[in-house]
Amino acid sequence: MNSLSSKNNAYYAANRRDMVKYVDFHVQSILEVGCGEGNFALNFPGTDYWGIEPVSKQANIAASKGLKILNGAYEDVSDQIPNCHFDLIACNDVIEHMIDPIGFLQNVKQKLKPNGKLIASIPNIRHIAVLLKLLFYGDFDYETSGIMDYTHLHFFTPRSFKKIATKCGWDVEILEPLTVAPFKPIKNLILKFLERNSHDLRTVQFAVRLSPIKEAI
Repeated sequence: MNSLSSKNNAYYAANRRDMVKYVDFHVQSILEVGCGEGNFALNFPGTDYWGIEPVSKQANIAASKGLKILNGAYEDVSDQIPNCHFDLIACNDVIEHMIDPIGFLQNVKQKLKPNGKLIASIPNIRHIAVLLKLLFYGDFDYETSGIMDYTHLHFFTPRSFKKIATKCGWDVEILEPLTVAPFKPIKNLILKFLERNSHDLRTVQFAVRLSPIKEAI
């Protein structure tokens, strides 16, 4: 993770109710990677809830809510996490911050129970606003938040992430837009033209749900 301690408190406080709909199965144990202040856990009372958080201040806040918190990056604390233990692993806007997302996707499968699943929300670098700035102005400027957040170490499109997940031994059960941005009329004309064969250009953020391919565990 990169410069995450410089983020304001609101960055870590979201309860991410938009991701709850992807948990339409029974869960008793959850591992959240990049749990912030632990507010996503409020959606799952009574569960055995573990969180990983690299920023000490937010890790302490999450721990004060009675969660099992490990302070550090996943690769630094993974040996403290039990194998075959979790029904769900949640990665809400975190995979793009990882130094080695492929290594993570390969390793974290062993933490799941046989029928466990992973959910994630991921920014879409193929969003039309990013492409237009790059195409017409040559700009690829980092920002304090959003798709071009300066703390992002990797960029994905829905298609590229699906390829990576499959190569890492995951079955992609769900991959769909999570956040879609509106456009002004002139941009809508451009968008309609481009979207004849491309359906993810409006997508700011997409959601995935993965399950390990059985022979790949």
